[in-house]
Amino acid sequence: MIKKLFLFSVFLSISVQAYSQETIDLNEAVNTALNNNTDVVNLRRSLQIQEFNTSSAKGTLFPDLNLSATWNRNNTFSEGTVRFQNGVPIIIPKQNTWINNFFVGVTSSVTLFNGFSNYQQINFQQENERLIRTQLDKEKYDVVYKVNSSFFDVLKKEKVVDANEETLEDSRRQLASVKEFMDVGKKTIADVYRQDVQVAQDELSLERSRNDLSKSKVNLLLAMNTNLDKEYSTSAQGINTDLSETELKNILDRNSNTDELTSAALNKRYDYKAAIQSVNVNKVQLSIDKKNLYFPTISAFGNYGLNASRIGEIADSRSFSFGINVSYPIFQGFKLSNKSQISEITIKQKEEDRKQLEQQIRSDIKKAYLDMETQYKQIEILNRSLKSAEQDKLLSEENYKVGLGTLLDVQTATTKLNNLKIDQINSYYDFLLAERTLKYYSGDLNY
Repeated sequence: MIKKLFLFSVFLSISVQAYSQETIDLNEAVNTALNNNTDVVNLRRSLQIQEFNTSSAKGTLFPDLNLSATWNRNNTFSEGTVRFQNGVPIIIPKQNTWINNFFVGVTSSVTLFNGFSNYQQINFQQENERLIRTQLDKEKYDVVYKVNSSFFDVLKKEKVVDANEETLEDSRRQLASVKEFMDVGKKTIADVYRQDVQVAQDELSLERSRNDLSKSKVNLLLAMNTNLDKEYSTSAQGINTDLSETELKNILDRNSNTDELTSAALNKRYDYKAAIQSVNVNKVQLSIDKKNLYFPTISAFGNYGLNASRIGEIADSRSFSFGINVSYPIFQGFKLSNKSQISEITIKQKEEDRKQLEQQIRSDIKKAYLDMETQYKQIEILNRSLKSAEQDKLLSEENYKVGLGTLLDVQTATTKLNNLKIDQINSYYDFLLAERTLKYYSGDLNY
């Protein structure tokens, strides 16, 4: 009785765990990854810092205002001496005096003109802010694609496990049938052993596919940057995984114009936008460098202070001054001119990087379409091959029953059919992922 209760409690515990297992769909996986990804979080923080930098640049247009207060105490000490003046001795007594000094002042200054470099500094910080926003969008976009790849791999591995389970069940049914034939004297014990070996091989294939599925689930958790020990199941909600061959062909035809996809990518791809924005940032920097090189800096200042040796008399002595300061860099060891030339060279480098990226985008889109086209052709061929393999399996089983064929014929046909099913699953999901990859390269992957 105790043993039965223990087994029941174990079964109940397993059932509760299975029932409470979390189900994750693609949208949830993407949202979790975006919230947990370290690079995304760091870029968001960098964006906040850059927003403060932009605010600080705007603040330089206004006069600054500084309040200062000082106190110091000076000591003068002398032992005393005799000084002769016109032959008359003058006695200077010993001195030990302390004098306080109190000061309170307000200073202010503002840049009136520096070739509008201060305004360009605001533009520079704003362009940097746009660049970081674009980099953040690019990082999020990459995370979404990475999660898509891992999620589709899990879906594919689940289908492979299902196919291997069906094969194992079929193999076991075949083993039971062979045993029945042996019992009535139609088959020998050797066939039973052969089929039992086939069952063992199918069990091993199933176990390997389950292991591959477990590893793919860990990869998905890694892409989500969450707890790697989490047990979960996946849901294909929102993903059409039951497309006909005609629907797959329509998808392929819809994406056949790679030139249009490339043009769209140059307008949508965040990495290309970031490349253009990087050029803009350096152009603003060049403008600032040239303004600093050719224009003087004109600033206004004002000072107001109270000074006294006693705190109660500090309002009795006041000073106020204001004026304009002009400075112009005549020679600074080629520092400013070199900086301007470096900015020009940097712009050329960034332009070359942008052109290279454009070529890379064209290449990626063409190769992604070719991959999708190859997967479709494989699906088309596998669908025809499967029909033939199914008929071969049925024929071999019927021949074996009536004694016109061998068990090896049945096993060969069954193995061929199972391999074709798995190849079909791989090609089908590889096609769906290839479509997502093409959308990723063309800037159309939604999230």
